Amino acid sequence: MRIDLKITKKDLPRLIAALVLAALGIIFSFSAFYDAVIWFAGLFLLTFITIRIDPDAAGKKKLIRIVCELIFPLFASFFSVYFMQMINLAHHDTLMGERWLYNQMYHSEAFRWVNESLIVFGVYFFFRMVQAPRRLAAALTPVPFLILGTANFFVYTFRGHELIYNDIFSWKTAASVAGSYTFPILEPVMYVLVPYVLYVICCMRIKDDKPAVKHAIVRILIFAVICALFTGSFVVMIKGWSKKNRAQDWSDKGSRFNGYLMNFSITVVTSFAEVPEGYSVEALDQMVKETGIDLSDPGSANEESSNIIVVMNESYTDVKTYLAMLRAKEDPTPYWRKLKENAVHGKVTTSVYGGNTPNSEYEFLTGITMGYLPMGAVPYLQYMNKETYSLPWALKNMGYSTLAMHPYYASGWNRPNVYPRLGFDRFIAMDDMTYTENDIQRDNYMTDSQAYKNLMMQLDAKPKGQKSFVFLVTVQNHGGYTENFTNFTPKQYVKGLVTGMDLQVNTFLTCLNQSDKALEELVEYLKTKDEKYTLLVFGDHQPNISSFPNNFGIGKNTSWVTPYLIWTNYEMDPELVQKYQEDQVGVTSINYLALDVMKAAGVKYPGYYQLIDNIRSEVPQINTAGYYSMSQKKFFTVDEVNDPKDKKAITLMRYIQYNTAIDKKEGDFRKKVYTVVKKNG
Repeated sequence: MRIDLKITKKDLPRLIAALVLAALGIIFSFSAFYDAVIWFAGLFLLTFITIRIDPDAAGKKKLIRIVCELIFPLFASFFSVYFMQMINLAHHDTLMGERWLYNQMYHSEAFRWVNESLIVFGVYFFFRMVQAPRRLAAALTPVPFLILGTANFFVYTFRGHELIYNDIFSWKTAASVAGSYTFPILEPVMYVLVPYVLYVICCMRIKDDKPAVKHAIVRILIFAVICALFTGSFVVMIKGWSKKNRAQDWSDKGSRFNGYLMNFSITVVTSFAEVPEGYSVEALDQMVKETGIDLSDPGSANEESSNIIVVMNESYTDVKTYLAMLRAKEDPTPYWRKLKENAVHGKVTTSVYGGNTPNSEYEFLTGITMGYLPMGAVPYLQYMNKETYSLPWALKNMGYSTLAMHPYYASGWNRPNVYPRLGFDRFIAMDDMTYTENDIQRDNYMTDSQAYKNLMMQLDAKPKGQKSFVFLVTVQNHGGYTENFTNFTPKQYVKGLVTGMDLQVNTFLTCLNQSDKALEELVEYLKTKDEKYTLLVFGDHQPNISSFPNNFGIGKNTSWVTPYLIWTNYEMDPELVQKYQEDQVGVTSINYLALDVMKAAGVKYPGYYQLIDNIRSEVPQINTAGYYSMSQKKFFTVDEVNDPKDKKAITLMRYIQYNTAIDKKEGDFRKKVYTVVKKNG
């Protein structure tokens, strides 16, 4: 191998281009990380060097070729991981002024780069296996990592949390709402494209890059073995590493705590649910037997039972606690607060924040918590490939018609396939609804008012005496608050915020106010109906708004909590009212809300929901963050299960969760519960 520094006239265009790129990179690096300056300067200097590999070298000199096969992927590894991190951490306030990226990357584990290099080496030797020359293999190796890092940059920018493995399954939904966001281009260009072009220029300075082994089949076999060794080592390593390092799925903690490449890899590993300790269909059947609950009990509804309407309101949040901090004098949801007659109000914990609405749907409809499912899992996309027992199936078995409504595109989150498996007779999406241009705001989001009008049409059209269950998922308050739209004028609730996010906050508060007015329209309409109606309204998650202080603790005043209310157009069940008056916990979770809805509607719980209620008596709140223990009168994280009563209740929930969502084996539990599904399927 020979290194040349000779410069000729034909090299000038390349060097001038490299100088311009390096200068731009250095300028922008001073606003981000100082060690990036070293990278850009170093890459520029490398463009002066020509590396010539002697194709006729023999003996000890031939060993240099082997050394090159290690140096090139190592260089690719350091480059890939550094700029993958840079695009995802540059200018983040969470770094608290840290200006040296390597300090942030490896402050907790100095040699984590060894783990990261394994998979990069695997990619390099994959390209070598398919007969790419060294310089081409080195040039191509960073591409998948830089693409992944850039995708993560956009997800974080729009959603407030980083891209994890299961988000890939949501790409259709993400694409459908992408139009409501403004795409930042400068950072990807300066922190990914510019350094990569410099890097490629350096790789192209490798000359006389001929194979050391003449026979192609031999080369393929050698590189295939090496690729398998590095890739296999990474898989083994990440499985063990994931048991000691928890995947982070909020904010930029994945990049800050684990390194983005490692964090994403952990989410791949944890996407495949582990079998709960001690689980078997026989163990589940035994635990159910010990409760004394008859799972074959279908529950019942009589003439006095009411119709049921459930509105899962997109991003609906109790902003009262934020108003004083924002210097907002006007409450955007006055009607919600004054609705007291025949109504109960409460707080409910969600398992998602800022997105992943279907996980809240899943919890409500099935009674199953997202807690203990793999981090980042979306059951609608991964587990709902068969009929799943749910509130619609339970009510359908009692003579109710079941209707799902969503005033947006039908294809989102696999709903057309999932809803029938959850027991809905019909699914009405945006294309099936009536509306005018005035009913659509911002990026094609139908107002709650018009969504409720379509709901009213369905109620007016149903046969008299036919009890109905309607589940409506709204979209008016959906994210994308930072853009000015010609079809939406936000009210000035706040002005001169320190964060500079006046438009974002005013847009969201205006949407809440419109939701509040629409709720009044719906309630006034239901008051005119001769038939009984029970109405539940709850928020699926809080919005990702940086001006609202985020607190992701597990208690009742955190960013995991949204408000809900249950209202009836007849005298509210006195036992339910008393239950709320005597409630000492102050918060429940979405998977339990169906119990109170059925209670208010005068519906006798089926055996399955009797079982869920049994769990609730010990653990009245549970989500992905934690749970509340009745026996210990306090909140715990999901991993802190030390009380025997808590452990028994949570174990039963986990067994039901695994059996329902994942396990294909059928025991007594499935046979009895799913009799309803088979009867009506």
